Amino acid sequence: MNWKRITGIIFILLGILAMAFKGFTWSSRKPIIQVGTVHMDVTVHHHLLGAPVVAGLAILLGVILLVLSFKSPKP
Repeated sequence: MNWKRITGIIFILLGILAMAFKGFTWSSRKPIIQVGTVHMDVTVHHHLLGAPVVAGLAILLGVILLVLSFKSPKP
């Protein structure tokens, strides 16, 4: 396998995963106030959106790389 095939397969798999999950969500705790032994925290939710357009472009690029890898002359 050459680098075009491996890269193409990786792009296709990443594109499929991005289409399936549509983003990642995680939460973190941030301290608001702390006086002595009393403290207050707030939970902040973060969301990283995986755009379907980017996932589609990754799949398309992977397919193009795979097609080019089969058409390139073998050494």
